[in-house]
Amino acid sequence: MARKRLTKNIGFLSTYITYSNCLILVFFILSFIGILNHELWRDETQAWLIARDSSSLTDLYENLKYEGHPGLWHLCLFLITKITRNPFAMQFFHILISTAIVYIFAKKSPFNLVQKTLFTFSYFSLFEYNLISRNYSLGILVVFLVCYLFTRRNINYIPTFFTLALLANTNAYGFIICLSLSAALIIDTIVKHRINQNKLNRRQIKHLIIGLLILCLGIGLSILQILPAAIQDTTNDIQQNIGETATVSKFELILNLLQRLGYTVRTIWYSYVPIPNFFEYHFWSKDITSISPYLTLFAFFFSLFLLSFSVLIFIDKPIVLFLYISGTLGMFLFSWLKWQGTLRHHGHLFFLFLACIWISRYFHPSYNIPKRWQKITNLTNFCRKYQNQVITIILTIQMFSGFYAYTMDLTYPFSRSKVAAEFIQKQGLSKEFILGSKDTIVSPISAYIDKKIFYIEYNQLGSFFNNKQRIYLKKQSELINKIDSAIKDNLKKNVLILSEPLEVTNTQLKIIKIKEFRDSILAEERYYIYLVEKNN
Repeated sequence: MARKRLTKNIGFLSTYITYSNCLILVFFILSFIGILNHELWRDETQAWLIARDSSSLTDLYENLKYEGHPGLWHLCLFLITKITRNPFAMQFFHILISTAIVYIFAKKSPFNLVQKTLFTFSYFSLFEYNLISRNYSLGILVVFLVCYLFTRRNINYIPTFFTLALLANTNAYGFIICLSLSAALIIDTIVKHRINQNKLNRRQIKHLIIGLLILCLGIGLSILQILPAAIQDTTNDIQQNIGETATVSKFELILNLLQRLGYTVRTIWYSYVPIPNFFEYHFWSKDITSISPYLTLFAFFFSLFLLSFSVLIFIDKPIVLFLYISGTLGMFLFSWLKWQGTLRHHGHLFFLFLACIWISRYFHPSYNIPKRWQKITNLTNFCRKYQNQVITIILTIQMFSGFYAYTMDLTYPFSRSKVAAEFIQKQGLSKEFILGSKDTIVSPISAYIDKKIFYIEYNQLGSFFNNKQRIYLKKQSELINKIDSAIKDNLKKNVLILSEPLEVTNTQLKIIKIKEFRDSILAEERYYIYLVEKNN
């Protein structure tokens, strides 16, 4: 009896205490420690505040109209805020998503054990799409789910297209990848049905039609949410260009476009080989190549190499090649013509590459390549021979970058928002009338103290910042006059939060600085806290 029990216990342990499960557990523990020490910055709290202060789904849609992203992430947060108003809940939910990403990658992907381990602690997995709570990790999770569904032997079209519809509603980059993945899946279905004579039965055709309808609905909803911000940005760009036409020559405009194109090509380097600037305290979103024009030039040519290498390993798998080129080109065009973005945006290029590697294992090579292209075939074989080594080297570099960024965030404050909010609460000032200037910088404090702040520029109470119409005060004298007007006949103490020290005075106001919080990884999120009273 004892021997049977021992055998049963050993069997239980061997089933659940596996390397991949230990890997996932270690990742979750590190993530939890990380969020306990990570201070939210404005883009993180923006989504939380929109969700928290939306009274209904209609209100939520109106509030996120000009965010530039569809609202699946906001919808998730909207549901969470009905349970708790503590923004830590968002952070915990976010590491559950990133842990799910690692789970799918470790359990379902075709990569080897070393690559899975390196990926788990890579820059994007451990830091950028983990500790920083944005909608990007939700998109990556859905991309990996699509990869898993795509590569199953008997694909079920309804859940696959439903997952793609979700992907379209995660963020703008998820929308681009969704279009490429959807097109690849449709082409694959047509090839199987028409060329390979792999006929779909009536049930499969029904599921395919339903799936396509779900996909179209998801894409339509995404466009409906993105469109207002796109129209506004385009209008602003046109107005700005009209104003610049008289002062900027055509040569300068062409030069600017070429510079943007050069940056766009370098995003391959930034996403595949993200190496922070170790020489700077404010390392976040700053690549090591920024310290020298020679390194920038190196990044440009190395990006071309990585791009060529990727194309060559997919060239005899046309559907995967289409997926890689269309997705990469789509994000290139978005970066070049619309929004240049930073590392957190460019990371999607690398995850598209991983998705293509994953899906490519599902396809057999196509040998219908003309003989005159034999040299390309030889290059393809050469690149594929060293494919695993290249991926391992890339992931190794990313792992070192990941641990560096994680350690920096653990050691130093990412933003001063949390400590400033804690000071206000400990001093009992959260009950007072609170004014703030530069809503973009001050808004994280609203999330932490769970209270709306009077935004001086807009002359109204608010929490999330206004993306529809930005208002800036050019002079501090204007700021003082607006403060004087805002507190009116209020004889009580008023709390004023600024992102810059106040250098002007007003005879009608008594303004005393009580605390300042500076020196964080995100340099601009520093706070100067004042008490303001009317002079008798």
